[in-house]
Amino acid sequence: MSTIINQLNRWLKSDLHAINHESLNSVFVGYSNLYRQSIFVKQFVKEQGYYTEKIVTNQLNDRVLGGFSLNNTFILVLKDCSPKDIGEKIDSNLAFEMGQVLGEYHLKVKPFIRIKLVNGQFDDYRAEIDSFKESSYKRRLKKLTSKFLPYENEIKLELSQHSKFVLHGDVGIRNYKYVDSKLPLIDFEKARLGPVYQDFIKLFYQDFGLNEGLIQSFLKGYSSKNSNYQLSDLTRQYLIFTTAIGIFNYTEKIEDLPFRHVGETMLDTIERE
Repeated sequence: MSTIINQLNRWLKSDLHAINHESLNSVFVGYSNLYRQSIFVKQFVKEQGYYTEKIVTNQLNDRVLGGFSLNNTFILVLKDCSPKDIGEKIDSNLAFEMGQVLGEYHLKVKPFIRIKLVNGQFDDYRAEIDSFKESSYKRRLKKLTSKFLPYENEIKLELSQHSKFVLHGDVGIRNYKYVDSKLPLIDFEKARLGPVYQDFIKLFYQDFGLNEGLIQSFLKGYSSKNSNYQLSDLTRQYLIFTTAIGIFNYTEKIEDLPFRHVGETMLDTIERE
């Protein structure tokens, strides 16, 4: 880490220091004499993440100052906006505002060259399930697969018809920040093309705890900006199902029992419906 900081400081004529960030990427802040302002620097392991975040940020604001490669990683330099975490408890008013912000994001950000697509292929997900270790959730996933397979063509068609918005890809309370009394989203490296409901799922389960009042307030805020989010119940359940698969894939590699519980709760929901 110190080697990277030293290299960045020489390159940017800066006094950067690392800050904690829930990501595989590293982030730094400090003053740059090269840009004559405070900067926020993000180091990406993958070029696709760097490229995606740069393109989306350019569509939303003027924060991008530059970018370059360094030691087989990719460096994005942004104006520092001094974001602050949401400290208060989520209530209906905050949930409504969060919905509005995401609705505006989906309308404003347009598809771009090399954008990733939400993976909706049944064979890929079945192979992913088969790769899991023997466990209670593996058995549940294999059983639930039979719920969707008879309607594979219908689900694929509906997903293709509704996958025209650029998703944020990681919507959660940690990616909403206060900046000058406004509440923008941050971290766009996982942006991809897909159905907007995909962006709701982890937020509803993980941060809202399936609180119906918060969910309805969020949807009211969202629909005040973009009313195009409705899906059939079966396709909505399928997206919850594939989101759970992604969570279990992550927790098979990195132990995170609370996050795994979120995935199990998603399966509970599908099994009840």
